[in-house]
Amino acid sequence: MTVQVEKLHKVVHGDHASPKKPARAPLFKQSQKTLTLCLLSALTLAAFFQEAIMRDAETRMTCKTVLYILVVSYCYCDYWLWMLHCFLDRKENLESRIPDIKEFATKFQDHHDFPTKVLYENHLGEIDDLVSAVAGMGLLLGYWTSPATKLIVVGVCMWGSLGSLNHFYGHALTNGYDIPPLYKYGQRWGLLPTAKHHKTHHTAPFEMNWNFLNGFYRIYEAIYFSTGSSYNALFAMFYTCNPAVIQTWALALGILA
Repeated sequence: MTVQVEKLHKVVHGDHASPKKPARAPLFKQSQKTLTLCLLSALTLAAFFQEAIMRDAETRMTCKTVLYILVVSYCYCDYWLWMLHCFLDRKENLESRIPDIKEFATKFQDHHDFPTKVLYENHLGEIDDLVSAVAGMGLLLGYWTSPATKLIVVGVCMWGSLGSLNHFYGHALTNGYDIPPLYKYGQRWGLLPTAKHHKTHHTAPFEMNWNFLNGFYRIYEAIYFSTGSSYNALFAMFYTCNPAVIQTWALALGILA
């Protein structure tokens, strides 16, 4: 009798129980290697030590210096990330004789076909070697450079990490994940490239919106297309204007101080 009553209740009121949806895989934890963090920390501490102990009061950094550090590091990083992305997206690099270039070009271009794969990898960690090289060069040249210059190098690495993480969380947002407020509101308020903006890059033939920060990508792309999308120009810039090499050029030309 009790069983019949329960069945009647389900018929009248409906059985609202529904099977649970399979749990979605969590986003991969983003992190950097200990060596990378140590090199960045050492360069930052060297800048503060030099500023506090080795410089006269009249040569200390001011608020204008801080603004200078932020603007220069952001503008350069914006250019470098655009150029890096554009260069590695070139088909020519799939046949590069340099193993690392061939590997990263393959990863970048495979990402066009399998964009969600990035959500289950340590995307931030993929730039560890580059960040370590840039910070390491900053330490090697540290004897001749000012605290502001050291902090510009750190700033370039930090902006690069921000761009990498925003790229990761942009794809997460496209796929329905909740993302940290920094990236959610940074995109919503136009401070960071939006998921919609980057999705345009993932539309064949993948020939626009190579930027990872909101800077001057329209200018870069206009110049790039005006050269007929020259691979040779990208090749030259990649190897002579990357953030490790450009520090030596700047020091040799007397720009760093």
